Amino acid sequence: MNKLNTPQARWAALVQDNIVPMPRFNVTGLIIREQAGVPADRMLVRDRQSPEDDHIFDDTPVDLRQGNVFRVVARCESPPPCANVSDPKLAVFLDDKFEIILRPEQTEGSLRRLFDLHPKVQLLRDLESPNDQPIADGETVHFADGPVFLSCVEIEHHCSGEEGPPDARRYIIRVGDKRIVVDKPKIKGREILSLAGFDPAMTLLNQRIGKRFEPVGLDQIVDLTVCGIERFTTLPNEQGEGRPYRDFALPEGDAETLDASGLNWETVTEGGVNWLIVKGIRLPDTFVQEPTDVAYQIPSGYPTTGLDMAFFSPAVRRLDGRAIARTEATQPIRGCNWQRWSRHYTAANPWKPGDYSVMTHYLLCLAWLERESKKA
Repeated sequence: MNKLNTPQARWAALVQDNIVPMPRFNVTGLIIREQAGVPADRMLVRDRQSPEDDHIFDDTPVDLRQGNVFRVVARCESPPPCANVSDPKLAVFLDDKFEIILRPEQTEGSLRRLFDLHPKVQLLRDLESPNDQPIADGETVHFADGPVFLSCVEIEHHCSGEEGPPDARRYIIRVGDKRIVVDKPKIKGREILSLAGFDPAMTLLNQRIGKRFEPVGLDQIVDLTVCGIERFTTLPNEQGEGRPYRDFALPEGDAETLDASGLNWETVTEGGVNWLIVKGIRLPDTFVQEPTDVAYQIPSGYPTTGLDMAFFSPAVRRLDGRAIARTEATQPIRGCNWQRWSRHYTAANPWKPGDYSVMTHYLLCLAWLERESKKA
């Protein structure tokens, strides 16, 4: 392969114990000083294993392969030139941590022990490309090939057992037949679809946990460190081709406000009762995370007659298993039982025609969820 097209290793310098990314291994003193935020009245010295540090001027060519650990001194205190008879200190980096080494040759095992790396975490050399270089078991690692490393976990390899995947800088997940690299432990459903090359508006995402599949909402946060996640599958979202149910018309101002807020909503009439349904609301982290819809009964006298309560499908559940007060009753809508949250306006804070609307009631409902989520 042409060397110009070969992904190059990432480099970094350690300046006064601060990690400073470098564009390449051959730089100048000025580049290091500027990127480290060192003022012009101070200068760098390369840190060696003895007092014989060599001073680095702005125009000094610096090969980081010959040592990437630096101290900062006042220019008037800069040491005189020396023969550089002692070896330089070397810094290796894993994620956001660093360690000083004296030997430029290490092994995969010695780096693991140096950083106390979990045995189930894969070690990668960080390249200027998505294709980072795996470090094989027992492989000899040369400092001159690049000192910056990443930790990585392939989720599918940790889907069984009683513990989830260990913490890492990057996670590899499988979406259908695609292996996707994710650089954070928590990610939204729409981000997974986008990384895998799917249109979130036209695709349904599911995650396999054991033998079951569970839907993942676009704004639902997936914690990749949770035990049991195996892989993800997709389905075409045929509903994107249809139109939402509009069994009755809301006042024009309400419809415009709901649309302008980006909400997915429908109106349904059952047994002479009108319902507004807002689909795919976001639940606070305290609750079981699953795609949830909320419904409100629209009385015949609305907006003069006020709204009341809220109804959820599926039922909102706390992660700690505690019961939520005044949510025991259910209401059938569209053939499903919706969980009723018995929350009401009061004499002290009544419904205010002209000020309150379906949108203010929706926001109040979200506040009910948030308030419940903060209960110890």
